[in-house]
Amino acid sequence: MNRRKFVALAGVGSGLLIFPSILYLSSPSLRKYAGELIKEEFHYLKLAPGGVEQYIEDYFNASANNMLTNLKWKSYYYLGIKAENSNQIFELVKYYLLSTDFFIHRMDESRIVNYLGLYSPYKSPVPNPYSFVLYPEI
Repeated sequence: MNRRKFVALAGVGSGLLIFPSILYLSSPSLRKYAGELIKEEFHYLKLAPGGVEQYIEDYFNASANNMLTNLKWKSYYYLGIKAENSNQIFELVKYYLLSTDFFIHRMDESRIVNYLGLYSPYKSPVPNPYSFVLYPEI
């Protein structure tokens, strides 16, 4: 191997090491991206200011927040994956809606949706969203 090939291979190898770390550092933070996903998914609802941010804080503080989780969310960002294509994003969006007063107010889209607290089926006052009580009478 001559010197030109070595220099070229060393340049390509160092680029392959540096490029992913640049992508990782240049992407938005995990919490900011999750908030954008929720706001994009529920663009038709009037979300209370600060409610989405508080939910994101509670959600990621309650779950394991390690390097692998961050890497997975960053890959979702770069690949443009939405809730219909990812179970993890779908769970984030679903639990946000269950953590609000949306179902308590009978799914009224004209009201402001307020964040109540992180949803837990054992502790939360949120009723079953599929209950016949919530649907309009025919």
